[in-house]
Amino acid sequence: MSVLRSDMPWPQATGQTRPVARQVPKRRILAVVDGSARTADVIEFLIAQAGGRPQEVVILNVQPPPESWRMRGYESFKQDEIRDRLVNDRGKPVVAAVAAALDRAAIEHKERVEIGEMAETVERCAREEGCEQIVVAEPRSGVVRRWLARQAGVTIGSVVSQLLALADRPVVVVR
Repeated sequence: MSVLRSDMPWPQATGQTRPVARQVPKRRILAVVDGSARTADVIEFLIAQAGGRPQEVVILNVQPPPESWRMRGYESFKQDEIRDRLVNDRGKPVVAAVAAALDRAAIEHKERVEIGEMAETVERCAREEGCEQIVVAEPRSGVVRRWLARQAGVTIGSVVSQLLALADRPVVVVR
């Protein structure tokens, strides 16, 4: 058995060949976007984070489910039509805009629009897609939320706080 010492040249000292360079696996990132001004912050972060490392971004837009009281009385074809409109009229334009920005930055991506409760849907999609990281924008506090935090020190749970509690992978909150 030969011992590798720092003063010995690598291949000649051990009689072994140099190790073959491993290909760096793609990092999969789930980017949650909603089409608001905060979406630009998420795009900026993704482009800055890429830094030459191969990655694939799963662009996710989650539409809230229609309220059940509004769906009563509709037959199944109307419910399907409403869900189709949520996906195609509201969700797809958002992910398409983000996809265009990632195309310009030469970042590989996949588009996905889901209907469901936000935190649970994001975690499920991250698990299904095999994502290592979730990127989401910091929610802007509303007037009531800011007032409660300032006056009474009370904070109301946001979708991000729910996601942080549910997620079993790193969650990056972009400010």
